[in-house]
Amino acid sequence: AVVVAHDGLRSPSSGAMKSTAAAADSCQAGGRLRFDPERRQVFVIGNEAADADSLVSAYVTARILDSAEVQAIGIAQIPRRECRLRGDVLALFRRAGSAIDEGGAPTGLFFWDDLDWKAVDALPNRRVVLTDHNMLSPAVAEHFDDSAVEWIIDHHKDSGCHAEAKRDLDEALGSACSIVAEQLGSKASSEHGVLLAGVILLDTRNFDPKEKKGTARDQAALDLLAAFLPPEGSAAWYTSLMEARHDVSHLSAGELLAVDLKAPSTREGHAVGFASVPMSLPKVLEKVGGAEALATTCRSFACERGFAAVVALFSKDAEGRKGLALVAREAQGPGRSICDSIIQSLQGTPGNISGPFLSNPLFEAQGLLEKGFELESQPALLPSLEAFSIRGAVSRKALMPFA
Repeated sequence: AVVVAHDGLRSPSSGAMKSTAAAADSCQAGGRLRFDPERRQVFVIGNEAADADSLVSAYVTARILDSAEVQAIGIAQIPRRECRLRGDVLALFRRAGSAIDEGGAPTGLFFWDDLDWKAVDALPNRRVVLTDHNMLSPAVAEHFDDSAVEWIIDHHKDSGCHAEAKRDLDEALGSACSIVAEQLGSKASSEHGVLLAGVILLDTRNFDPKEKKGTARDQAALDLLAAFLPPEGSAAWYTSLMEARHDVSHLSAGELLAVDLKAPSTREGHAVGFASVPMSLPKVLEKVGGAEALATTCRSFACERGFAAVVALFSKDAEGRKGLALVAREAQGPGRSICDSIIQSLQGTPGNISGPFLSNPLFEAQGLLEKGFELESQPALLPSLEAFSIRGAVSRKALMPFA
């Protein structure tokens, strides 16, 4: 039987699935996305975080939907170059035997900067499938209205948006890829089976009962994919994927700034990039070639992202303390005042902590009410880089209110 979802979307039982290679060939021309005028375009879009669950669910769902009537296009909401920041994603697509580019990103998945969005906007019947989220992001909403969403595959809290869309949503699930695995059933190719199984293991923390991430439904989905588990077993594979997720040795200093980034704005409307860098300051300095090189990298990063300043909090060093670097985009611009204000505020702690922060559980848990940040200057890095050492218990979340 043919199972129709919405407006011509078909399940795998339609027999209309194409191979990943064939689908990619139908979409690409010289590295650009080419729209097929004989088919209706359906954009399968993962969430803004673009983690493994988001990318794989979009990639495989696009292959499920691709048919003689539908040109299904998997989309990641990040630039292609940022796929390198996700070591577990790179490891998964390598293991699955997917076609990848020189940076390790899958060529059958399209990234935000791969698309000509003016050409997308000109498509009269374009539609959307959302995976790993259930509400259009602001960036996607610039190109699609609410009624364009035809199908939602997700495991997050239901926003209630897009009420007319077909909904496969289970908030209890550990992974959206479990729902995708159910859609494929026994029809999964080796590539897709490996990808889905790997993500389910990651998202459920290999069903560790202490983590409480996986459900019986997730386990049943993984059981459908048992043939694609590697010879070394699921536990060893999960461990290697987690190691790949946390391995940042292949990243440049600029990429390290982008791995875990928040960008709040000051009251005056100036964006500040708060980077949680997964490497200690001494190791980053060694990697990049010194204080001046790191400061230049931070300024370039600020210019590229439109930040007035970059505040980088580094992982713990050998003494258990964290490095903190503050770099203004311009020597005389608003970023300089922001950096000076943050430094002054941090130096004044704990005495200057007042108001609602006195009862803030995070400030209490990190010892800020009693000890403050214990800001210690690093004069050896001056004048090239304004950097400090702070208590290792302090998180980026505790720093951000001082911007």
